[in-house]
Amino acid sequence: MFKERIREHYENLTPGFRKLADFIITRTMDTAFLTATELSRTVGVDPATVVRFSQEIGYSGYRELSREIKSYVRAQVTATARQVTEAETEAELLDGLMANAFQSLERFMTTEKATLIEAADMLQSTTRVWLTGEGLSYDIAAFFSGLLESIGTETEVFYPGMLDAATSIARMEEGDVLLAIVLGGPGVDVGYALNQAKEKGVKALCISGSGVALPAREADLTVLVPMQSPLDISSYSAALTIIAVIWESIAGKRTEKATASKAALEEQMKKFLELRADTAHYDVKTEASS
Repeated sequence: MFKERIREHYENLTPGFRKLADFIITRTMDTAFLTATELSRTVGVDPATVVRFSQEIGYSGYRELSREIKSYVRAQVTATARQVTEAETEAELLDGLMANAFQSLERFMTTEKATLIEAADMLQSTTRVWLTGEGLSYDIAAFFSGLLESIGTETEVFYPGMLDAATSIARMEEGDVLLAIVLGGPGVDVGYALNQAKEKGVKALCISGSGVALPAREADLTVLVPMQSPLDISSYSAALTIIAVIWESIAGKRTEKATASKAALEEQMKKFLELRADTAHYDVKTEASS
């Protein structure tokens, strides 16, 4: 096993080799998706160093090492799925589902990080974001809208029915962003909305669990989020985490607005509490009973 070989040779490795060893041990999932050239860029060494490192620890080259790492990762994913499907207690089931969510996020960040950064930049650089989605995705879009509003982004949410979509698209302006959330379902009407919005110069962004869904194909940029679950259901855990991370990355660049918004909310809540404290008990009782 590659981990044992790395540990066996670690003390005698050069600094460059140790950088590779540390990365492979701590970020094995990432390594499984990287070519020798990509690994060298990520770690900051010469591509030839990756090959020599592989030979140093007993492999013919990086290709052989990579095959073993991929096999290890597949075994880990399979073990997690089995942990869920064979769980006998609630605790075992929750442990397995958490492990599956962590693995999904780790794989996502390996393959989709650049797209995630681009999506956050797109939302950060606009003054108004429109959001839409069908079914449960509409509720998630509304939730995300509230998060964005809390840090100073003007947002509007609409259901992608013909009248609501037409009304909203008619009000959109060039430079706005239309974010479509498609987590389950074909999202055909959402795709139509993206198509029409783009004709007005609106930037189309999609967060989807499927790259072949119409909205994903219509969007200028699509963030493909993992929704696989060892259970026979769709998993929303990774998708919701990714949406929250997008918001946090934007909020981190708007600390003053985020702080001001929080202060304004707390001040308003304080006023409501003062009104409650000044309201006579019989008024509350009468109001509740009427």
